[in-house]
Amino acid sequence: MKRRFIHILLSMFIVLGVTIPVSGLAQADAASDASNRALIWLKAQQDATAGYAFDGLVDSFEDFWGPNNPKQIVYTYDQAVAAIAFMIKGERARAEKVMNKMRDIQDPSGFWLNSYWWNNGSGEEIRKHVGPVVWMAMAAMAYEKQYNDTRYRPMALKALDWSLMYKKANGGIAGGWSGWSNSDEPWSSTEHNIDIYRVLQYFASVDASKATAYNGAATGVKSFLDNYVWDDSAKRFKGGWKNDTNLIDPKIPLDVNPWGVLALGLTGTRNYGASLAYVENAAGNPGTLANPRYKQTLTYNDAGNTLTGYDFDWTDQVLPAYDDNGNQIGNTGADVWFEGSAFMSLAYYMQGNLAKADAINTEIIKKQGTSGPSLGGIPYSLKGTSNSYWVMAQQNCVSSTGWLIMSLHRFNPFTGQYLSGGSNPGDTTAPTAPANLAVTSKTDTAVSLSWSPSTDNTGVTGYNVYRGATQVSVTGTSATISGLTAGTAYTFTVKATDAAGNLSTASNAVTVTTNTSGGGGDHVTADFTAGVTKVSATEASIYIKPVTAALYVDVHYKINGGAQLNYRMTNTSGTWKQAVSGLSAGSSIEYWFTYEKSGPQYDSPHYTYVQ
Repeated sequence: MKRRFIHILLSMFIVLGVTIPVSGLAQADAASDASNRALIWLKAQQDATAGYAFDGLVDSFEDFWGPNNPKQIVYTYDQAVAAIAFMIKGERARAEKVMNKMRDIQDPSGFWLNSYWWNNGSGEEIRKHVGPVVWMAMAAMAYEKQYNDTRYRPMALKALDWSLMYKKANGGIAGGWSGWSNSDEPWSSTEHNIDIYRVLQYFASVDASKATAYNGAATGVKSFLDNYVWDDSAKRFKGGWKNDTNLIDPKIPLDVNPWGVLALGLTGTRNYGASLAYVENAAGNPGTLANPRYKQTLTYNDAGNTLTGYDFDWTDQVLPAYDDNGNQIGNTGADVWFEGSAFMSLAYYMQGNLAKADAINTEIIKKQGTSGPSLGGIPYSLKGTSNSYWVMAQQNCVSSTGWLIMSLHRFNPFTGQYLSGGSNPGDTTAPTAPANLAVTSKTDTAVSLSWSPSTDNTGVTGYNVYRGATQVSVTGTSATISGLTAGTAYTFTVKATDAAGNLSTASNAVTVTTNTSGGGGDHVTADFTAGVTKVSATEASIYIKPVTAALYVDVHYKINGGAQLNYRMTNTSGTWKQAVSGLSAGSSIEYWFTYEKSGPQYDSPHYTYVQ
């Protein structure tokens, strides 16, 4: 419902959209082909802005004032959707072009306008709505999770801080500000409160300075969603809350239900998953507020073939539609909202109903452009009816096409994660192998490792450390493997992975033997007990206690592989000791003994101690 408040000007159909799914089709090749075609269309829409004021952003619609005269509008929400779609398809450079330009044009206070003219860089829809602003923060979250790169975090934090200026006493976040009335919006939509919930939680978890404020705001938003706009009798979300009248928005758009599932989960304080059944089973004939109808089967070509999808609104009656000021804005009627159909598909994937999700995707692909400049694009709606907020465009658009990619790859933008069974077939390039794997320290039960980072065409997301068949996954370039057995040799290798699940070849292998026992790394034989005791952060004491009294003991040692040092040890009540200074955390001492026992001279094995 991002386009909920988009105006209709001079009969232009201005609609902001979200996308349509093609993910997880039974025919994997068809799904992959649809995803690749969608990418072709998105690339063309981005290339159209090259050389203009907003070079790098993605033209929202395949629409024209006339021949060779595009409308040149970019919606903020669409830029977030396009950036996420580019990330999924392994097009990091294109995603960064979008993100960089949006960062450049962000107002210092943190907002973006709802839309801009990309040819001259001026505002098109002069409204500052929380939903689109939060979606840009959501795109920054996706980038951060996919590439382990925080370059867009400052942009996201500014966007969230600006949005929280509209927090209300009931916990909900109000809509923002409108240049049309030069005042704050009087509503708190369910949709953009769903948008902000997980994003607040994520950035609270990674930025300690924001943890208290963002976690508190997220708790308020969740309370608002559960207690103000959830209809527990119908098991579905309502459209929002009117802060000027303290009344529920009487309209019941489709999108808040699948989005609620994607953001909040199937169950929790409320049975959010039940809202999918509400949408599916609403069968008003005709559809009304009291008895809605969302699912429609309509003809989609001149041959009379049909497709089945979901409408934005609840009515299939052909009636005049009016805006809040009483102006007629087209007619209602049965339609298929491809963006909303994509939401339903992805929510069904989350529910585990793969057959249902696949079937929805198959229907959506029926309207994907097959040739020319329309190749790969998905329309915003099938019939172009009014949904009581605006007249829905029929042109191919970024939102529908980007959501097609998200659904095809089962990527949940609200959490920045792939759903179970999701994938990124657009990226088949594995990272380079980690280099210079080395042991940095060890004890009797643990070994610490480090290695040089790998590189990848889209970004390394983590590393798998292998010890035989045992695997440990980490995000950084070091790891400590614990739970080992004292005095035992282990061999380790490391592989890098990316967001698509591509795995690199293995690093060099290192073999290390854990210390013989705990404490100072004692070594016990039939002839002596020996080891090292940590005295301080910079000093340790090597000791040996022969079973049979020795006339002398010499210790030989190297610090961090340096020159060999040799000392006659000091005997204290039968225990021979040698102090070693100048150490630091991780310093490695290789040491061994020469000692006299009842006449013969013996040499001990070599041992290693790590400070």
